[in-house]
Amino acid sequence: MIGSGLKKLAVENGMKIAQGVAYGSLQGFAATMCEGSGWKSITFSTAISDPLKKDEFMQAVNSVNIQRIYRVQNLGMAPRNIQVVFLDNPGTMKKIQEFLEWFLPLLRQAGATMANICPECGGEVVNGRWMLIDGVAHHMHEGCAQRVSSEIGEENARRGQEDQGSYIRGILGALLGAALGAIVWAVVLNLGYVASLVGLLIGFLALKGYDMFKGKQGKGKVAILIVAIVFGVLLGTFAAETFTVIGLINNGELNLEIAQAPLLVLAVLKDDPEYAAGVGGNVLMGLLFAALGVFTLLRNAGRAVAGTKVKSLE
Repeated sequence: MIGSGLKKLAVENGMKIAQGVAYGSLQGFAATMCEGSGWKSITFSTAISDPLKKDEFMQAVNSVNIQRIYRVQNLGMAPRNIQVVFLDNPGTMKKIQEFLEWFLPLLRQAGATMANICPECGGEVVNGRWMLIDGVAHHMHEGCAQRVSSEIGEENARRGQEDQGSYIRGILGALLGAALGAIVWAVVLNLGYVASLVGLLIGFLALKGYDMFKGKQGKGKVAILIVAIVFGVLLGTFAAETFTVIGLINNGELNLEIAQAPLLVLAVLKDDPEYAAGVGGNVLMGLLFAALGVFTLLRNAGRAVAGTKVKSLE
């Protein structure tokens, strides 16, 4: 997805817009621009081959507080690209312009490859093709683009054939992992807190359980993880209420056996609408905070099982 601010920047630099991104040569460098809720990003398809110049480049970048000055949330450097993610608030486009004025000269000084250099073979591209590989635009020779597309397709097919996992085992593992996280959730909720960090823990343990039980690495994985996380929040909330009743039993305020605590919670939920509404509010709050905590985790899990995506932009 791309908004009006990045579209304007793209048009000013002669870039094109397709597949939800702006792509093309950004002052000489192959770049991809996109955005989401609360962030904007620019990814440069480039590489710095000289190790000494690469070290000098990183030293120059690290010598500046880019988070405070330019609102850069993250600057990640991979072998073939550099991704810059900005916090998207009013005035961010001005910060992006200022960042580019500072950053692009550093890339030139480091000898970073330009948009007219094929990232696959290293040769000069005259009449090439722009390819979108996992959301990043690359400028390649026609032959290189076809070969890369074919190799990625074969690799994706090979991974699918080699996956001997089972959704049934994955469900069991994810639910067990989420149940462990639910215990922590119940303790935190009993202390009077609801934290996205605990929601992240439920998601993390559900993912670990799924993989440890050799769940199938297919598109159903993310749906199973979502169900497991909801299960973890519900179980954790119910356990928190049960722990409260157990506390009352231990204090002598309720004349019941500890084993009857869960049954009492269920009975009160059924018969007392006000109590049920309060517990329901805790569940909704828990689901909200869990969603905030596990969004990135689920997104990464989805990307992992989807395989590498390749699209032609021209």
